[in-house]
Formats: sequence, structure tokens, C-alpha cells
Amino acid sequence: MRSQASLVADFGQLFMMAFDGPELRDDVAEFFRTFRIGGVILFADNYRDPAQLRALTEQLQERAATPDHPLFIATDHEGGRVQRFRDGFTPLPPLAVLGRGEASETERVHAAAARELASCGINVNFAPVADLCASDAPGAIGDRSFGDDPQRTAMHVAAAIRGIAREGLITCAKHFPGHGPTTEDSHRVLPSVGLGVAELSPRDFVPFCAAIEAGVDAIMTAHVVYAGDPLPASLSRYWLHDVLRRDLGFEGVVFTDAIEMKALRGRFQYAEAGALALAAGSDVLLYYKEAHQYEASGNCDRSWSAASSMRSV
Repeated sequence: MRSQASLVADFGQLFMMAFDGPELRDDVAEFFRTFRIGGVILFADNYRDPAQLRALTEQLQERAATPDHPLFIATDHEGGRVQRFRDGFTPLPPLAVLGRGEASETERVHAAAARELASCGINVNFAPVADLCASDAPGAIGDRSFGDDPQRTAMHVAAAIRGIAREGLITCAKHFPGHGPTTEDSHRVLPSVGLGVAELSPRDFVPFCAAIEAGVDAIMTAHVVYAGDPLPASLSRYWLHDVLRRDLGFEGVVFTDAIEMKALRGRFQYAEAGALALAAGSDVLLYYKEAHQYEASGNCDRSWSAASSMRSV
């Protein structure tokens, strides 16, 4: 039987967490190191300029990581309206703009962006978006997508992955099985899409299949309900194990989208949502609010035990 210390250490590696502000506080560093947290996600409020970012990531690796487990340090560097670091970084066009051009330009832009991130100590980019969506569609995706043509989007998704990976960063296609069919925003509500595998496979799966073929390291899930399971895909063993793993053959890392998003809030407690996500087949739980992640990790023994028993079924 594993000791409590071993249990905490193992569970901590399944968390990617955040903290407030551009400085690494002592209490944050101590928490991350004590629980052996696996990764950190950085946002605009963690950033001032490239020099500060480089110093911050070095501090994180020195003070918040353990020698045997360096931190994964991530951000959302998609381009357009989702680019966390701006002053001192090259502005990136929305994917919709790149999607109208040549795939070679998409690869070049993503390689250049990844090079800037790597120089500042970022080793994970939560990109590219693999959802199909028209650029003028309202809601969460819109111009964050390369477009609504499956084959053309797939071509650009693969190019982006090649560019990011060439600079040594971990790539992550999102948001499986496809956030594009709904204009509702999972940051605000829990969207529901009356589509199942039969409808999604010839369209929305195509860019994700191209990402897998291109060697994408990770896939992020969608807090969206689809036909086939009343649970959101991010908490659904059907969508993550049966479809993504078994049917599509994905063998990489599965990240949740942020657990605290309103799509899940009010329906699940933070620890409960994490346990369900792990049981469904997720590998890393993403939290972006300090208080919420402390609450969730504080229940690690119960959550880990529940998830482990469910995943073994």
C-alpha cells in the first residue's frame, strides 16, 4: 500500500495550476513544491516583459519544482484575441487569417512564436485550436479557428503543430471533440450539442485526426455535452476513453480545460469534477484560480482513490 506522502506526490503530478501576479510568492512556491505539482499555467497578469517572464520561469523551476520532476510551464499563445504575452512579443494574427493563406506560413508563424516562448522558459503551448468554426461566428471560438472547412483546417492544424514542435515545445490541440458546433461559450454556460460520433466524425474529428497523425503531444477536452453521454465530454469516459483513445488511437496526454469554468461550476465541486475527469481518462487537471486549486488538491486522497478505481474498470 502506498504511503500518504507517495499518494500526495503522485496526485500532485496530475495538476497544472496558476497563481496571481508577476512575482512568485513564497507560499505559492512552497505549496507547489510540497505537493509536487506537475505544471503551472501563466496568464497575462503573470507577465510584464520578456526579461521578467524569463526570471519568473527560472524561479519556478528552482523553487517550485523538485529535482526529479521539472515543471511543465504553459500558456495559451494561439494568436489574435488569445495571446497572454503581448508587450515584447510578436503580435500573432488570428488563426482565421492564417487559415486563408498557405500552410507553410502557418508553420513559420507558429515556429517563430514558439521560439519566443522557449527563450522565456515556456515549454507548453496550449495550441493550436482544432475546432471547426466560421470566423464571424459568435461565441467562444469564431476567429480562433482556422476555418470551417475540415480538410483545410486539418492542413493548418498539422502545420501549426510542426512549427511549435520544431522549437521543442509541447503541442496541444483543443477542444476535443469539437467546440465549433455551438455558439455558446463554456466559460459562461454548459453548451449542449445534439451531435454524436456519426455527425462529428466526417467533420469535427478531421482536424483532430490530422493533429494525431502530425504527432501532437496533448489534446485538451471541451466542457460541452454531446450525444452519447449526459456528462460534458471533459468528464465523459465514453468520449475520452472509448472515442479518443480507442477509436481515434490517441496515445498522448489529455488535458482538461479549466475546471473552474462556469460550464462545470454549480454542477460539480472542484475536487469532484477533477475526480470525474481523471476517471474519464484525463491525465492532467487544469485549474486557474488559487483558492479553487487549494480546495481541490486538499481532497487529493479521496479524489485520487475514486478516480483510480473508476479508471481500472
